[in-house]
Amino acid sequence: MRECIFHFKVIRGGSTKLLRALIMLDGERQPTIADFTNAFQQLGYRVKLENERELIFAPTNGEDYKLDVTRIEIKGEDNEQMQHDGELKAIVEHLVRTTW
Repeated sequence: MRECIFHFKVIRGGSTKLLRALIMLDGERQPTIADFTNAFQQLGYRVKLENERELIFAPTNGEDYKLDVTRIEIKGEDNEQMQHDGELKAIVEHLVRTTW
């Protein structure tokens, strides 16, 4: 079993809360969208994927908030992988766009 710790923002109105959650992964399996939605559901957020590229989730029950996954860390026995870093990705994409 490996730990997948993901950091996310709860964006509601003008306020933002930074939280994190844990998903346990078997073997070399990578987290899926269903893993994220199930983890959110356990935290009381009933959501669906709104933006796959940015990993942004929106509520299914008409509430007004967004969940934005900002970083994913997978910790195994001998290795640790950084899978998604939204801020780093945005900086790199900006640099790539400005150099073309």
